[in-house]
Amino acid sequence: MSPLRFVVIGLGGFAEVHLNAVQWLEQQGLAQLAGVIAIAFDRQRFPGKIQALQQRNIPLYISVEDFFQRGAPTTEVLTVPIGIHQHVPVSMQALAAGLHVYCEKPVAATIQEVDQLIAAQKRSGKLVAIGYQYMYSQSIQQLQARICEGRLGAMKRAALICAWPRSDAYYARNDWAGCMKKDGHWVLDSPMNNAMAHYLQNLLYLAATERYAAATPVAVTAELYRSRPIESCDTGLLRIKCDNESLLHFYVTHCSAATFGPRMKLFCENGTAQWEKYNGETAIQYNNGSEEKFANTEASWNFAGFLNFTQAVRGEARLLCPPEVCRSHTLTINAAHESCPHIAAFPAELIRTESAPETIPSPQPEGIFQRVQGLDDLLLQAYENEKLFAEMGIAWAVRSQPFSLQNYRYFGPREI
Repeated sequence: MSPLRFVVIGLGGFAEVHLNAVQWLEQQGLAQLAGVIAIAFDRQRFPGKIQALQQRNIPLYISVEDFFQRGAPTTEVLTVPIGIHQHVPVSMQALAAGLHVYCEKPVAATIQEVDQLIAAQKRSGKLVAIGYQYMYSQSIQQLQARICEGRLGAMKRAALICAWPRSDAYYARNDWAGCMKKDGHWVLDSPMNNAMAHYLQNLLYLAATERYAAATPVAVTAELYRSRPIESCDTGLLRIKCDNESLLHFYVTHCSAATFGPRMKLFCENGTAQWEKYNGETAIQYNNGSEEKFANTEASWNFAGFLNFTQAVRGEARLLCPPEVCRSHTLTINAAHESCPHIAAFPAELIRTESAPETIPSPQPEGIFQRVQGLDDLLLQAYENEKLFAEMGIAWAVRSQPFSLQNYRYFGPREI
């Protein structure tokens, strides 16, 4: 079978990951870079990359529209590492053009968009994969197998914590970071719907009772906070009740003093499991006294999603992360904003502006960060006790009510 022809949207940000993945697939004889959509802004920022592509005679398109007019017949896959609010419109356009799609996470900002994409995919007969990298990893797949096949047994409850400080530069890297809406379209950008979306999807995936599925949330209680003048939140605490009675807690922030996590703990019928990205190991303790450990990542793990997608297009593998499996994540995000429609500002007296080395979106000598005094310890306490801030007697915490997802099909409209 001939290599699958890919076109990637963009040159910087996550588009660089997609370009690297296609290059890796090329080395395996599985793919060919058939073009890049490089808008004027990217051409100005990355002249060296443009020159290298031109030397390889890779076609360059000046816009998504230009690609669909000239380039669609020359390719088979469009990758979509663009703004959250653009995921579904561009993916549906690609499906209508007869292309397979590899779209970045999350699927969309709203549940109605996810359902539109699922319907479009079914009509087209093409495949759509969503780039939740860790769902494709051996550790998450092995954990779900232990749960669903009975060795570890059904998950009863789980919690995850992740603190990744992000600076002014992170929020300035594009025109939709930290936004609830952009150009009239929902974005709902936040740690839980962007940088840490992978880990919320993992929780829902591991809460499933069937292999290759995700548990469906039925009620969500959220506390959402911000430390900087953005529309959305930079800190989120979620309590998620699933259709199979499992209970999930999720704690994330971009305004901590320290960097820690993602760290996840699972409590199942036949044992417990600990998963932490940076220690490289998943540890399971079974109730019968036995233990099991395995690595969290493998060589080229960050290309595993592209490999699975390519194999699925070729008819050689099951697609692990189609939109249907990711629908629960968007349901959870929508319910979080329904539960907590007004995002609370942290008390001004707790916020400190500090300079520190910058790594995201690109390494810099220093960046400007907002730190919330005491937040690290409070999040760790909440994680250990599986509580929300309002249940911990914190004076500034804002209590929210559970939001039921029964018959929920549409998010919005609302005032920001």
